[in-house]
Amino acid sequence: MTASELAAAYPAHYACYHLQGRPARGWRGQLAASMLKTMGYRQEKAAALPGFLARMLARVRGWTWLPPPPPPGRLLDVGCGSGAYGASLIRLGWRVDGVEPDAEAARRAQEAGLNVKVGGIMEVDLPPAHYNAATMWHVLEHLDEPVAALKRVRSALKPNGLLMVETPNWGGWTARLMGRYWYHLDLPRHRLHFTTHSLRLAVIEAGFRVERLEHIPNGVGPANSVAYRLKRGPNRSHLLLILGWVFGVFAAAFGQSDVIRVIARK
Repeated sequence: MTASELAAAYPAHYACYHLQGRPARGWRGQLAASMLKTMGYRQEKAAALPGFLARMLARVRGWTWLPPPPPPGRLLDVGCGSGAYGASLIRLGWRVDGVEPDAEAARRAQEAGLNVKVGGIMEVDLPPAHYNAATMWHVLEHLDEPVAALKRVRSALKPNGLLMVETPNWGGWTARLMGRYWYHLDLPRHRLHFTTHSLRLAVIEAGFRVERLEHIPNGVGPANSVAYRLKRGPNRSHLLLILGWVFGVFAAAFGQSDVIRVIARK
C-alpha cells in the first residue's frame, strides 16, 4: 500500500479525529462520579447509590470508556486521535502523552491538554521506563507489525507498568455470521485482525504478563454489519442499534463478542 493510498484511507473527516469529550454536568455528573468512586477514584460529588448499583453501572460504562486504576500517574495513549480519552483522564489527575500520526488530530489533542508526539509508534521518541500505564484502543489492527509496536510501548513503561489494549474480535459471532459484511473489517484501514488466542499471544510475545482477557459487549458492530448486509450503508436505525446491543451483550456473555480487551503488566 503506497503512502498516498494510506493517506486516502484516513481522510480529514475520519471520525476518530473529531471525537470530543466533555465532563458530565448535573445529575449525570453525580452519576459519573458514583461510578468513578467504585473504580477507586475520590469523588466528592458522587450520588448516594447502593454499592451494587454503582458497581453495575461502572461495569456497563467500562464497555465504552475505562480509565486505568488509581492512583493517577503518567500515561501514554497510543493513537490518541483528537484527545477525547486522554482529556477525560487528565480531569482525573493523570498526566497524558499521546502518539498520533495525523497532524490535525494531534493539534486538537494538544488543545485538549495532551502532550502529543506526532508520528507512528515506531517513529516517535519515547523515554524509557517513563510511564505508569499505556493504552492502545483499537490501534493494533491498523499496524503491520503489532508485536514490534507492543515491544516499543513496553520499553516506555515502568516496571510493572499497566497495558490496556482493545481490538475487534475476528473469532466472534458477528464476524463469523456476517463474513465480508462484518463492520470491523474496515478495509483498508484495518491491516490485520485478532482472535482471543492471537491477541493474547501477541501481548505475551512482546514481553507482557496477561492479567485478564475480556469480551466487551458492543452493539455498533452487529448493527452496522446488518446494515451493510442490507446494502444500506452505515446504520442509522435506533431499533437496529438496540437489537445490536442486545445481541452484543448476549455474545459477550458467551465469550463471542465483537470486541476483546487485554489488561497486562510489564
